Amino acid sequence: MSRRITHSALAVTAAASLGLATAGPVLAAPISEHTDMDVTGEAALAHLQELSDISLAHADEGHRAVGTPGYEAASEYVEEVLEASGKFDVTRDTFTVPTQTFGEVSFSVEGEAQETFSTLSNAEGTDAPLTDTAVTLPTDDAYGDQAGGELGCEAGDYSDTNAGTIVLVQRGVCAFGEKVTAATEAGAAAVVIYNHSPGALNGTVGDRVEGNIAGASMELAEGDALREQILAAGDTPVLGDLTVETTFEDIETWNVIAETKAGDPDDVQMMGAHLDGVAEGPGVNDNASGVAGLLAVAEGLAAQPHDVDNQVRMGFWGAEEIGLVGSTEYVASLSDEEKERISSYLNYDMIGSENYVIGTLDSDGSDVPIPDGVNVPEGSVELEEIFTGYFDSIGQPHVGTEFSGRSDYQAFIDNGIPVSGLFTGADAIKTEEEVELFGGTAGVQQDRNYHTIDDTYENVDQEAMGIMVPAMAYAAHVVAYDLDPVASVDRDRISVKDLKKSGVEVTVTNLEPGQTVDWTLTADGRTKPGKSPASGTATADESGTATFTVKGIDPSAVRGLPGGYTVSVDTGDTAVEVGFTVGGKG
Repeated sequence: MSRRITHSALAVTAAASLGLATAGPVLAAPISEHTDMDVTGEAALAHLQELSDISLAHADEGHRAVGTPGYEAASEYVEEVLEASGKFDVTRDTFTVPTQTFGEVSFSVEGEAQETFSTLSNAEGTDAPLTDTAVTLPTDDAYGDQAGGELGCEAGDYSDTNAGTIVLVQRGVCAFGEKVTAATEAGAAAVVIYNHSPGALNGTVGDRVEGNIAGASMELAEGDALREQILAAGDTPVLGDLTVETTFEDIETWNVIAETKAGDPDDVQMMGAHLDGVAEGPGVNDNASGVAGLLAVAEGLAAQPHDVDNQVRMGFWGAEEIGLVGSTEYVASLSDEEKERISSYLNYDMIGSENYVIGTLDSDGSDVPIPDGVNVPEGSVELEEIFTGYFDSIGQPHVGTEFSGRSDYQAFIDNGIPVSGLFTGADAIKTEEEVELFGGTAGVQQDRNYHTIDDTYENVDQEAMGIMVPAMAYAAHVVAYDLDPVASVDRDRISVKDLKKSGVEVTVTNLEPGQTVDWTLTADGRTKPGKSPASGTATADESGTATFTVKGIDPSAVRGLPGGYTVSVDTGDTAVEVGFTVGGKG
């Protein structure tokens, strides 16, 4: 195992009852098992309502989008909650980010407005409105099969007939940015990418490429209808008018970073959720839900009767919606030594989807194959097992969701930091199998309000929040607190006869796997000076549990066998004790 996972005690197994095998510091209050700290979905929903109100109050200014007054107000709310806990130091981590705003965005064909026409993030706009411009298709021999040339991924998918036209291509196979670049190289005037499944496309071309043509999007049904209109027209041009007004500028924004005042600064456990949203809607599920859950977790940690053993750092990320900028800038700003101190990162993005799944980032690829080129740092599987083990323990079905880097954990995996997280779904289509597990509607998006004006508090699934938020709290407790070793006996009274025959079995939990401990036995008030009735060593198994039997007591070391006995186990950091009584029938 890596240093991170051994030090942070992240490896969990069902056999170990989800317990982590590390010893706490000498002065730490005894913590024998991990808990969800009584953090509830209701606690998070109270914060979610506040964040929703902030977004709606700034609807005319872009809700909580980067650079807006709404983002400032939401940041202030987060800061107030964390500072009020008294347990966190809260700062703003500022950075400069390129932003994009849109003016007129319209597309009509033969005088008929295309109602689902929308933008692509970071795509260029039109230098001037395109009027009476032919709308064409790439070259393909079987249109409508969502394959081949109609996807517009390669130069060979285009011909001279596409030069100077608005080209309609379908989503699939390659990235949106590749489609736009290929159409640009073919001499097209603009490219419209339509979806391959029902619902809004909500796409980005990735990094801005100045000099590319305008790129935009449409939904599946309208794109299919336009394709058929073009095919039916044959050699007769189908004419359209298209305008995309957009402006790019650099602005200063920030992440809100909160760090516990207590805990080992060389064993930092991070967790995060993006605070910004899209301008198109209030962004309550995406991602005020993750922020609200994290605030509830912070309050749960602050209410504990003991300080955290490992420092907890929370990142409320800015500019996620325009390319994971805030989290990427934050990780890039850290020195190698600072990165090495981060033992784990847990990501929470959309935890209240209205057609939800209970999803964990599938770091072992058991449910969803790991995409090519995606790094899975050592320790990520053990982190996922914290969530899956918790869900299994309460009988909650769960599924793995794609470990793709499609959220703020990307920068962490790129730097070798173990990650996991929770996700209830966005634009993926819900399957019949998922309906059997979680209810809902098959054949439609897991969140039909994703990136729309309808991403409201009323459309957040409170049941999903009630499942996810305690899981977040449990995971926070696991990474924040080291379990103290606990000793127990299989019987607290035994007869002299049975002691000699079978003995007393002692079990010590919450050790390091493979750790060897020394134990000694004393007779309470009856041990002769310089004597020990019994002693030995024991070695912990893979779950961090050591078991040994106290059987043969040296009678010359005690003043009478009957009476109380104490077993003392030296774990290195602490000594734990457990007692039993010899006498009677047992």
